[in-house]
Amino acid sequence: MKIAVHLPDNGALPHLLGEEAWRHTFTRRIDVHGAARSHVVTFASLPEHIDVALQVIGESVRIQGAWATVNDQRMSSLVALWNRLDCYRQSLAVADARIFCASKAASLQAMSGCEAVLCMSPCQFLCRQCAQIGTHPVTGLVHPEAQLLAMLGEIGWCPNLRRPD
Repeated sequence: MKIAVHLPDNGALPHLLGEEAWRHTFTRRIDVHGAARSHVVTFASLPEHIDVALQVIGESVRIQGAWATVNDQRMSSLVALWNRLDCYRQSLAVADARIFCASKAASLQAMSGCEAVLCMSPCQFLCRQCAQIGTHPVTGLVHPEAQLLAMLGEIGWCPNLRRPD
């Protein structure tokens, strides 16, 4: 997975980017589009340096005009990316990521009062009401509708969304 944070060249950069100790965790370049220049910070060594990526994304939320991509797909917001990436980071500490993800989805369903009890969404970021494609969580991800939901939910990049072999 490759995450890139695009920051306008207005002098406001996350402080972590200036620290020598973290420079091995990302690459940085300047992009020029017409008269506009932007800094592009790319994190490719994930999940190894996921905490650094989360910190840079979190600090970038305050920078007007900042945005991000995951595997070259533009995310709707830095906050959405931060939430999804933090969820993935949390899953790294558990023995069974599928169970972790399903429990997060079930907790959200219970808190929101969702009545789609037969839906077994494998991720909290996939809408349970819309994901009623089937009741089996593994085969549900092979349907084109489920793939579209993962893309629209901006979570299709997550390694925990395993498709059947």
